[in-house]
Amino acid sequence: MQKFMKKIDKKIVLPLLLFAVIQLVYHVLMREPEGSDAMWFFRNQLDTYTLKDYLVTRYNTWASRIFIEGVLVYISRHMLLWKIVDWVFWVVLAWALILLFPEDKRDKASWMVIGILLVYPIWDLRTAGWIATSVNYTWTLALGAFALHGVANTYYGKKTSPVVCVLYAFAAVYSANMEQMSAVLLAVSGCSILYFILEKKPVKSYIASIVICMISIAEFAFILTCPGNAARKVQETINWMPNYESYSFIDKVNMGFVDTMQHLVASGNMMYLAFVLLLSVLVFLKTKNTVFRLVSVFPVVLNVLLVFFRDTLESYLPTFSKLMEKSAFITGRNYQLAANYLPTFIYFLLIGCMLISMVVICESYFELIAQTILLALALATRVIMGFTPTIYVSQERTFLYLYVLLGISGAWLVLQNEKVLEEGKCYHGLKVAGACLIVFGVILALAEIGTV
Repeated sequence: MQKFMKKIDKKIVLPLLLFAVIQLVYHVLMREPEGSDAMWFFRNQLDTYTLKDYLVTRYNTWASRIFIEGVLVYISRHMLLWKIVDWVFWVVLAWALILLFPEDKRDKASWMVIGILLVYPIWDLRTAGWIATSVNYTWTLALGAFALHGVANTYYGKKTSPVVCVLYAFAAVYSANMEQMSAVLLAVSGCSILYFILEKKPVKSYIASIVICMISIAEFAFILTCPGNAARKVQETINWMPNYESYSFIDKVNMGFVDTMQHLVASGNMMYLAFVLLLSVLVFLKTKNTVFRLVSVFPVVLNVLLVFFRDTLESYLPTFSKLMEKSAFITGRNYQLAANYLPTFIYFLLIGCMLISMVVICESYFELIAQTILLALALATRVIMGFTPTIYVSQERTFLYLYVLLGISGAWLVLQNEKVLEEGKCYHGLKVAGACLIVFGVILALAEIGTV
């Protein structure tokens, strides 16, 4: 039995099994709120419409997510079926993310990936109800990660069979129907094709990447031209942000950026704090330069001040505290007020510190560029919410992609710097800290899920 367990421990089976058990407990405890989108709306639509009529109506009046909603109107009627399917998709998500790492690193990557998913505040996905949010966000993320296996296979020099390529295409069709995932697939597949061209790889070796890129472009065009999205935007502008149409392109980008950074820095999420702590630890191990070390510490200090010493800041610096809390962003109406520039300035300074830390940590230009693209993509998946008047309504669930991409970036940094961490006698400490963080995340998730 001991030999058998040792063999299992060296593969991705054991961490996936542990993750599946924890997710099973989560799903047993989950209760769909009575007033959720699935309960009051989606589950009742097939009582009135045929599936075709419903999707045509939604396309013309409300949304371009016809593949997602085609599934949603069926699954909303069967809570037990949804729990089973959603549980499967969480396991698929973990498996798909693990297989994006190099084969020789998957043993350790598997533990970090399930750690990332267990630290993620899963209760954020109940804001519109578990069912509607999972079908729109979790399932698209899982299938999107699976579709990117085609890109990973080419990079690692593996062949992709035509049958599997077709499966990637089907996964991309569903996942790219969600706006944020469409942007992720388009960016990753587009950058990978450019890289493969520069590396002079034969076109047939990255057909899967081309297929995913074409599907993403088509879905993106479909999203932009959908009359329902335009109609929905008008209605939601009236309901949630009447002055939204007065904002310029730059205003919307700034609104999305400031709101995203404010949430990351001040909401108390554990994943962001763990990421900036990791950057700081690696910088301290790789250089003795005082300036670089101070730069790496700034994101950690700012996060600790805004989260753990919020009351102290409110007492001694009330103006600064209120300014950081209200997520002020620059528009044509308030550009003359110098104080409103402070949050944007601080957040840009924060991003700059993180990039400088990456310059110190990364061993090659390729790694630095890859990490920069990954972090920029993570940020962009949430900043894009500035182009919808419901940015302050959707809130937490729209951070799913950002959190996962941030976690993947951190996991890659750990794997690339194992030797440095071991020599600095930090590796075992990080393992213990990570394990404690995961246990805390699971306990907190059980408490939060059990309250509904």
